[in-house]
Amino acid sequence: MKQFITLLLTVLILAALSKTNSSAQTIKLNVDLTDAQRNIFHERLIIPVKPGLRTFVFPKWIPGNHRPSGPITNLVGIKFSAGGSDMAWERDPLDMYAFHVNVPTGVQQVEASMDTTTFSDSAGSTGAATSSNVLDLNWNQVVLYPQGSNSDDVQFAASVHLPTGWKFGTALPVAQTSGDTVDFSPVSLTTLVDSPLIAGSHYRRVELTDGHDGPSHVIDMVSESEYGLAISDADVTAYRALVGETGALFGARHYTQYHFLYTLSDEVASHGLEHHQSSDNATGEHTLTDPGLHMLDADLLPHEFVHSWNGKYRRPAGLATHNYQEPMVGDLLWVYEGLTDYLGNGVGGAIGLTFTGGVS
Repeated sequence: MKQFITLLLTVLILAALSKTNSSAQTIKLNVDLTDAQRNIFHERLIIPVKPGLRTFVFPKWIPGNHRPSGPITNLVGIKFSAGGSDMAWERDPLDMYAFHVNVPTGVQQVEASMDTTTFSDSAGSTGAATSSNVLDLNWNQVVLYPQGSNSDDVQFAASVHLPTGWKFGTALPVAQTSGDTVDFSPVSLTTLVDSPLIAGSHYRRVELTDGHDGPSHVIDMVSESEYGLAISDADVTAYRALVGETGALFGARHYTQYHFLYTLSDEVASHGLEHHQSSDNATGEHTLTDPGLHMLDADLLPHEFVHSWNGKYRRPAGLATHNYQEPMVGDLLWVYEGLTDYLGNGVGGAIGLTFTGGVS
């Protein structure tokens, strides 16, 4: 009995220490998106530190991109400071994603400020992430974190300042909103990077399920115009059926909510990127209203939705890394992408999505 009590106390102490260490690593991140129309994001991070030589890294290996595609060339104007005084920093001579800062005695937090240009290399695509009316924020573009950290253990308390009047969609839990500022609940770096945000001056939300009998499913749409958001009744019916078909196919749901993030614009790069509780999709402005474009992109949302099961909830071991600097091994990529393509086309065909289109 005495040994059991000793073991129990040890477990409780270790759990308390783990919780304390996690709280100590909470990084505050504010992203000013008010210059998004010029393809510029402004970031400010408050990073808890201990004195000594510290190294902060910019995410390199991005999930879903299957390669070291972190857009480091888009990172400009980086500065480190403490107590209002600038701090010297050096880029690692071999690893361009790493930044070294010598933290003086007595300093408990470092402020990092930087800008991100978004003309290219967002969400694995080669084109722009923003226009005069829409933006697509992938958090891996706007963060730094301590080198060697497990992304599950580093906590981020993030907020964004949107252009005036713009509305947004994301799977991130919202703590509060005040005008055009949105504060999100603290989450791990893993969850943050896995939860992109879209916003726009023209926004529409389509409820696919009410969440009473399981997780809620919604489509968050932004576009260059109101006409770009003109989703037909037939498409809404098809996407509701898509939710039902995936439930029948997989037999269970592993998320608390799901957001189809859908950008319709000819000004930003077309892409599709899977996430656990959302997918980041971008097609031409008239995809929902032009039958030809509609048919060409009909498989996009089903494909990325299936990835939530095959690729995110369950993924090849080589792609399940501890952080975003550790190389991913994609030798089972045919399972990740090939099987998803097969299943995505299957459920898409079952609901007849390929054959719908036009405005009702």
